Amino acid sequence: MLTYREDSTTGKKALALLLGPVVGFLYVIFLPFISVAAIIVMIGGKALGKVWNLARSLAYFEWRPSEAYLAGKKKKEKANGKDSS
Repeated sequence: MLTYREDSTTGKKALALLLGPVVGFLYVIFLPFISVAAIIVMIGGKALGKVWNLARSLAYFEWRPSEAYLAGKKKKEKANGKDSS
């Protein structure tokens, strides 16, 4: 059985109706600041992206397990042919 029930939320509806113009006014006031902040973020992202790409091209990171040197460095022999240990 379906029944119709009406909520008694007239207070919320009245508050939303009264706050609509206030929120719109605040949006209009802060829109220039939001635009300037968005432009700064976009330009900063482009600049930092270029710096990041430059840093990535200078520093070469790659996993090379064949060059892990797990056995340690080889000891150099002295000029007279004796071991350095």
